[in-house]
Amino acid sequence: MKQKTQSISQIKPGLCKALDYFFTDIDDTLTTGGILPSESYAAIFALAQAGIKVVPVTGRPGGWCDMIARYWPVEAVIGENGAFYFSYDRHSKKMKRRYFFGDKEMDKARAALTEIEQQVREKIPRAKIAADQGFRLWDLAIDFKEDLPEPLSAEEIQSICRIFEDHGARYKVSSIHVNGWYGDFDKLGCVRRYLEDQAHQSWSDLRGKIIYIGDSLNDEPLFAGFDYSIGVANLKDFWGQLEYFPTYLTSRASGDGFVEAVKTILHYR
Repeated sequence: MKQKTQSISQIKPGLCKALDYFFTDIDDTLTTGGILPSESYAAIFALAQAGIKVVPVTGRPGGWCDMIARYWPVEAVIGENGAFYFSYDRHSKKMKRRYFFGDKEMDKARAALTEIEQQVREKIPRAKIAADQGFRLWDLAIDFKEDLPEPLSAEEIQSICRIFEDHGARYKVSSIHVNGWYGDFDKLGCVRRYLEDQAHQSWSDLRGKIIYIGDSLNDEPLFAGFDYSIGVANLKDFWGQLEYFPTYLTSRASGDGFVEAVKTILHYR
């Protein structure tokens, strides 16, 4: 269902004042050109200092998520497209790790993903396994842009997606990777489980107190599932492929768009 997307400048002041959780994608939402700008990092601190809990929601691997949960001013990190969340308690110095798969499932999935990896290598020679694959717990990430001299074509990306599909795996296309996995979980489902675990409130009770910001096709389920969401301006690159749209859109792209959104929200806070 398509909806009218408004400028971030039109965000409701009442929403900004009620906001409790700010969920955010990382790549090309917080980052710009593969770098986390100081302004984006400062904006995360500003949200935390204003009493708004920040939770990155990413396709990035478990190894990265452990570091982010420890060193960034965030409440938790949802990783590998919803396979788990990590939350670090700085008072007790304990990391809570909640997984949505078991050891037996992992062994079976890894064997199946290895077959997919081999087929991708054979059929799309220019495709590369993502450089962060060694830090992943659950999924397989195929790089089509991040570390390639020339990005893959739309046809090559679709061929990768079909391979995942033919093997019965789920997949999502981000701004840099095609991520594939086995299991009945996704980013939105993990957000809901995290909130039920940590906030001890129902999804319906929290819907007016949470917001999500993202930049690409794999953020679409969250645009659909959240009552309020934001797209940074580079989401326009995927506009024609979207079925569900964010509530608001920034005028600036990537990390600059994230900062623009945060400043607007805190202006009304």
